[in-house]
Amino acid sequence: MAKPGCCVLSQSVSPHYALLGDILVDGQRMHALIDTGSSALYFTWRDWYERFTFKGACDWLETGCYVCSTPCGSDPVTRISHADQTAVSISPRGGKLRLGSTDVDSIAFGLVVAQDPLPDLIPPVNSIGLGIIPTSNYQSLMDQLRGRLGSTTFAIYLKSNPSGRPLGEVILGGGDPGKYVPPLRYVQLRSQQEYLVTIGTYQVGSGRKTIGINQDALIDTGTQGLIVPQFYVRGLLKDITGQASDAVGGGRRVECTEIPGLSLCVFPCQHRSYFPPIEIGLSPYGDVPITISSSYYTRNLGGICSLAIAAAPPTLDRPRWSLPDFLLVDKYFEFQPSQGRIGIANLRSR
Repeated sequence: MAKPGCCVLSQSVSPHYALLGDILVDGQRMHALIDTGSSALYFTWRDWYERFTFKGACDWLETGCYVCSTPCGSDPVTRISHADQTAVSISPRGGKLRLGSTDVDSIAFGLVVAQDPLPDLIPPVNSIGLGIIPTSNYQSLMDQLRGRLGSTTFAIYLKSNPSGRPLGEVILGGGDPGKYVPPLRYVQLRSQQEYLVTIGTYQVGSGRKTIGINQDALIDTGTQGLIVPQFYVRGLLKDITGQASDAVGGGRRVECTEIPGLSLCVFPCQHRSYFPPIEIGLSPYGDVPITISSSYYTRNLGGICSLAIAAAPPTLDRPRWSLPDFLLVDKYFEFQPSQGRIGIANLRSR
């Protein structure tokens, strides 16, 4: 794959486990969620956010706010619903972006003018949507850059580091063979609207491999947890805690306690290092394996440890997994929507 035609964005996993890219918007430095599950490009409007919080609140917001130099908040307002049941409403704006070292003029984006739930309950985020499905009244960033890029391909990778916060890049308009150990192994997309692939197998640590799954799996870097269909989630959690208990030894049990209404399973933090890795096998036969370290599917927020694994809503028409940002750690993913596939490889060590 050729070198990228436009832009390389630095990205990192935040202390709150969101995958954030660095960006300048009309000269204002911000961070934005890198989201392959949505095509929306939008930023938090300072006046709206501080109306619900307090003056200067944007200085404390992890992703930052956009400050208007001319009047903002014009019609039409477009509502965008997300998989986590949150929703934002955005109004149109245009401006200049700096993507890595590249300046791009006349880019249309949205400004957040409403959110459900309110922003004093859940802090808003900026979003760089790299998904396929269109957003009403807006062109995606990739569509707006099409003349400059010459390709719809983009690549994302994350590299683990001792800080526990993986670092990486988003490469727009192509890929970079220097970043991975060849060859790329391809998984076919099952949809022209989403980055939907097939999951064939999973295996927890040294346990028995579950085969023949053959279900949809959405690669959604905007979500921060592994979402598992109801049929498999109980067995997966049982395998994880069972192997953690064996590792602790002494007949002690590692219990993960569900918090009703929060889709959260918490456990004692001293047991975190005993949790086993999980291997996800993509493709119908599971022959494109991805290993997820327990460092990434477990969380420690303020001394409260939990699993970043939850059951999929039972309302879905067909079973679907959601594969989050931590799937990318120490891997290189090259999204090739025009060819209906995603290439996956191990990162080079340097």
